Amino acid sequence: MAVLRPASAKDTPGIHELIAGIFADYAYVLDVEQEDPHLRAPGAHFRDRGGEFWVVEQDGRIRASGAVLLHPDSAELKSLYVHRSLRRQGWGRRLTLAAIEHARQAGRQRVILWSDTRFEEAHRLYESLGFLRTGERHIDCTNSFSEYGYELWLD
Repeated sequence: MAVLRPASAKDTPGIHELIAGIFADYAYVLDVEQEDPHLRAPGAHFRDRGGEFWVVEQDGRIRASGAVLLHPDSAELKSLYVHRSLRRQGWGRRLTLAAIEHARQAGRQRVILWSDTRFEEAHRLYESLGFLRTGERHIDCTNSFSEYGYELWLD
């Protein structure tokens, strides 16, 4: 049985394993030190900024993650990853809805996110929840890729 819960410090290696595995499918390398320092201690990083980092644990392994980071004028969905064994079971939707609800409770009126242009399943999820594509950018660091920007205005 899979369980959605806030991440703890002991989950960090499992979070890295999940994301690195998904990155490998796209010939990317997870670079926590240079590219993704928020993943050094994900739970603490997001909570210290008013946000949250959730994981889905199944059989003692981290199989999905998602986070929300609060900015002064918005909230940002971050680190939404679902292991292939849990895809199409609603976990991405649940994690995204948790982030939206957290943003709403924190008084934010807008949720933003950036998603690799190749993550087509994720784009369908975001659009089904009412997110609108707002732009595109290219990132060139450890990994070179393009992303679509999305935003959702909350009621």
